[in-house]
Amino acid sequence: MLVELRLKNFAIIDEISIGFGANLNIITGETGTGKSLIVDAINIILGDKFTADHVKSADMQTSVEALFEVPDDCGIGEKLEQFGIGEGEGELVIKRVFNPGGRNRIYINGSMATLGTLSGVTDGLVNMFGQHEHQSLLKKSNYLSYIDTFSQLEHEVSEYKASYAELVRAENELEVLRKKEQEGAEKEDYLRFQAEEIKKVSPAPNEDSELEAERVRLENSERFSSSLGSATGLVYEGESSAIGFLKQALSHLEEVSDLDSSLGELRDRIAAILIETEDVFYGLSEFAGKIEHNPERLEEVLARLEEITRLKRKHGGSIEEIIKKQHEIESELEGLENSSERLGEIERRRDSLREKVSAMASSISAARKSGAGRLQDLFSGQAESVGLKNARFEVEFSEKDLSGDGRDSLQFLFSANPGQAPRPVNRVASGGELSRIMLLLKSFVSTGDSGSIFIFDEVDAGIGGVVAESIGRKIKDLSDQSQVVCITHLPQVAKFADTHLLVAKESSESETDVSVDALSEEERVMEIGRMLAGKSVSEKTFEVARELIKEAARADLP
Repeated sequence: MLVELRLKNFAIIDEISIGFGANLNIITGETGTGKSLIVDAINIILGDKFTADHVKSADMQTSVEALFEVPDDCGIGEKLEQFGIGEGEGELVIKRVFNPGGRNRIYINGSMATLGTLSGVTDGLVNMFGQHEHQSLLKKSNYLSYIDTFSQLEHEVSEYKASYAELVRAENELEVLRKKEQEGAEKEDYLRFQAEEIKKVSPAPNEDSELEAERVRLENSERFSSSLGSATGLVYEGESSAIGFLKQALSHLEEVSDLDSSLGELRDRIAAILIETEDVFYGLSEFAGKIEHNPERLEEVLARLEEITRLKRKHGGSIEEIIKKQHEIESELEGLENSSERLGEIERRRDSLREKVSAMASSISAARKSGAGRLQDLFSGQAESVGLKNARFEVEFSEKDLSGDGRDSLQFLFSANPGQAPRPVNRVASGGELSRIMLLLKSFVSTGDSGSIFIFDEVDAGIGGVVAESIGRKIKDLSDQSQVVCITHLPQVAKFADTHLLVAKESSESETDVSVDALSEEERVMEIGRMLAGKSVSEKTFEVARELIKEAARADLP
């Protein structure tokens, strides 16, 4: 609800603070006192342009500030979070400032904001009925919600939206998979070529190191043979070999070792050296056995090394990386092979969802058309009660592609005069007619607007008597579940006020002072008396005013 509105240096207003009640707030005052400025200020809070016409004194700062109480379930918190603005613990404070020199500022809960952010946060916060761009009947996007609420389709529409969202997710997943499949088809041949190339070579772990060692032996076979032959000869062959000398030395020591025990240790050491030297000889012999002069094998080794080197250049520089790449390619190919199966599954689920969503949309459409017919009949039966005698109201359906709210596109049509074909209501209805149309629709449709704010301007223009009484009653009924602010000049409407605000203006040669005050019960009698008789007020007029207020109070009793 709108709790407070503060205006400073605004149009003809110096500085005022206006407090609003939770239910029906009636604003009255003589013509020219500035009642419409209150609506202008609220529209500025909702995102209308702040112009120089709203500035009382060009050398002073002009400001418009509003405090709202917002329930947790109204969606304002989510909007504030979306725009990076801190929540106000159930409160929303909006301030707009017009500085000298044209520097405008917008603050939401103390944070600076843009005009776009302001419009986004306040969208739907206030239902404005009159000649204003925030008039909800001017927004075609609202029409479906009216029909759905009137037709009690909220549950069906909610289920439809959930199924449609699931359909959209399936179609998005299909699009991604198809793109991947298209890219995969182009890539598959190349992957298979790579896999076959690696498979053809199939390098084993450490094979390159082993081949490199074999290459060295094959390329240097003659040198190896010559050096190893000389080495083995010196180590083993003949009495002049190392082993021969060691055996002779061991034999001499054994002849005298029994004469001195200390020689036994030296004998054992020579024996150990002999064993080690023999072991070296066997190692040399084994290595020499691997040496062969084989040009054909050398060509094979070189060719194999070239194949492995080529793969290493392409796939990471080592056999381990080549094997890793092979596993990755095989895994990717397996994924590509499985994508067709996955694509088929998603397509079948998408088709099933589309069939389900289409059937739900058709059912909802039929229910909407039935509800629209009932709404048209109700409107025709009660149009005269709000001063729209002979008016026609129609709901025009057209079909569109399936979307988040179904396949129906709606247009509200209106004709105020007999013989005149109904045309879009947002083009042909006046501000007063728009307000009364919406008031009548609201009396038919329980929209769950608890916590919403309704502002009526011009709703009673050009009417009086019984029609004014009917309009007042409908506005009062609406205020039982939502906050209502209504500017009126009719006592038949003003008598229903829960909070009665009087706008007054006092002028002198040098300045104009505007005040907005909440009236006491006796002050209400005086104001409604003025509304009844103008300046010719008498005690009889006040008695009539008191009776009107009592009558409204009695009508409000259960």
